[in-house]
Amino acid sequence: MRRHPDLYLFFLAGSPALDLAIAHGFDAMPLPPTPEWFHDRGVIHSMDRWYWEYARYLRFARKFLRKEADWTRFRFLISDGEMATIREAARRSVPTVALIHSVSQAFHGGLVARFAEALGLPWMRSLLNRDSVCVLAVDRGVDLPNATFVGPVIRPFSKGRESLRDDFVFLKRTVLVAPGGSSAGAFLIEEAVKAWRELRLADAQMIVVSGPKIKPTEGPDIYNRGFVPHLQDYVLAADLVITLAGKGTMIEALAAGTPVIAIPLKGHPEQEGNLREFRLQYRYEDAFRLKELIPEMLSVVRPPQVDFGPTKVVDEIESFLRSRGIDLP
Repeated sequence: MRRHPDLYLFFLAGSPALDLAIAHGFDAMPLPPTPEWFHDRGVIHSMDRWYWEYARYLRFARKFLRKEADWTRFRFLISDGEMATIREAARRSVPTVALIHSVSQAFHGGLVARFAEALGLPWMRSLLNRDSVCVLAVDRGVDLPNATFVGPVIRPFSKGRESLRDDFVFLKRTVLVAPGGSSAGAFLIEEAVKAWRELRLADAQMIVVSGPKIKPTEGPDIYNRGFVPHLQDYVLAADLVITLAGKGTMIEALAAGTPVIAIPLKGHPEQEGNLREFRLQYRYEDAFRLKELIPEMLSVVRPPQVDFGPTKVVDEIESFLRSRGIDLP
């Protein structure tokens, strides 16, 4: 939008991404929600059941997209790998840019899960290999002939760190707890708040961004912000970030140079792979020793910022669309 301010973007998204799009002033239509992981205090389980629910979601989303979405108006699609929308765009030969983490998963499930993964891999590859699809790989190792590695992408920070701290009135050292938009991170908020109350650090405060699906927690020097549309600015202003090991807040912390405690969900191979890629040594069990980790990480020297901005991705999107005969305004 900064390069092409006359471009009209329309979002098809589920919560909380829908809330983010609307908060930034975009028009949007809610997609049927994808099934959440079955989890218990950060442990993924019942993958057989989840794959069954995901298959139902794909069927329902297909009907919804064909009936409710006006595909005659969509000149192109930019997707974060949501396969139901990519499938419908491919069926209609709509030029599609797909930002992909991986094309295969190996969750710790039973026979149904392993069967679903074995079927899902060739199905995903066949969709992503279409001539109308450009694959931008956020992770290394996406072995598709039309894939271009671009690395992780975050939103630019709106101001410098000190200006943001003034805006947010961060007068103390600030620990930001932001586990993501799903309910899977509720256990991490609970453990962080428990550790914080035991530590009683007089010169520090805890900010919790619980998102739309987790019950807020507040107390002395614990402040809940619920949902914030510019989370990357909070990440830069903070002195420590506690989050799950997904590719969202964890990457924002690495880009900001903010020390981070990134906890993987147990049984989530993608999050465990993220930690290996960025050489972070956290395990699921570290969620229960935050009382030790928080003072340790508050004392580390802040590393330099890293550029994970969107410039390269936007360059690739523009190049692909021009190759498909689409002139951007």
